[in-house]
Amino acid sequence: MNAIDIFKSLIGDKIKPLIIKYELFKDAFTTYPYRHTLDADFEEKFTDAIFDSMIFYAYEKDEIEKEFKRGHLDDLRRASRVAYENRVSKTEKETDGLLGELTLDSFIKLFFPNIEMLYSRAKYAERIPHKEEIIQRKGHEIKGYDGMVFSTENGQKYFWVGQVKTGDWKYCLDNIKIDINKSVIKYYFSDAIVILCDIMRAVDSSSAELSKIIDDINDIIYDCNSKRAEQTAKILQYFKQENIKIRIPCLLMPNESEYDDRVKLLEIIKAKVKNAFKDFNVNNDDNLDIEIFLLVLPLRDLQKVRKLFLEVRKV
Repeated sequence: MNAIDIFKSLIGDKIKPLIIKYELFKDAFTTYPYRHTLDADFEEKFTDAIFDSMIFYAYEKDEIEKEFKRGHLDDLRRASRVAYENRVSKTEKETDGLLGELTLDSFIKLFFPNIEMLYSRAKYAERIPHKEEIIQRKGHEIKGYDGMVFSTENGQKYFWVGQVKTGDWKYCLDNIKIDINKSVIKYYFSDAIVILCDIMRAVDSSSAELSKIIDDINDIIYDCNSKRAEQTAKILQYFKQENIKIRIPCLLMPNESEYDDRVKLLEIIKAKVKNAFKDFNVNNDDNLDIEIFLLVLPLRDLQKVRKLFLEVRKV
């Protein structure tokens, strides 16, 4: 069983609330066929499932498949706690970004099922000697993006750079627009790819196309070592030459009290998103091929979700 199928069998059915996918340039909303969960204990179930998805966020796909074969995923909570302790940097604040990053990672796996993913994350804990373990682990991570992954789908190559915003509607909508434009600033974008591809040198893939992308970009890094401007230009040119489309999946997790009426909730989402993006333009000065998706998960009690998620992390 491959990593995505393992994910679906262990996590997928637990986190299928109502998701709204908005294709910005088509002005098209898609409601996935899952009712919004109205269970009294929804917040507890959601935070438990999101924590248990940790291993699928923290491990590479080959590692997931190996752990599954060895029976280590029979106790998913234990496996995810091991992954959390050893692979994930820890700020452990209610408002840190891990909840959103895990949710976005899970939604990509659930709602874009026809993709072969080469990699699911770009964060590694620093290796700190035991004598220095009092030092806070900040992690070796790519700043700014809340998820990075290469994929192929029906012959098309994609590079995903995810963004997440959690809070009230105004904060989410105002700041996700800033992050979308920040995502395609050439140096910001190129520097992140350099870190990712360097980490991925030894990663294998059943897709020769995806493995070639990593090898080719690492060749650029080798050829342009310490020449940032030249390296950036060549990476951007490579994306155009190889027809690699950049997907920017943006997850919004706003607090929304109007939660019980599904029809009304959908209308609220449509109105707020359309109003926020009616005059929005992407600053795509380098003419990259870009797709933008908004995934919306309104929460009736965001503060409770944050509190519960922090509690399960600290157990």
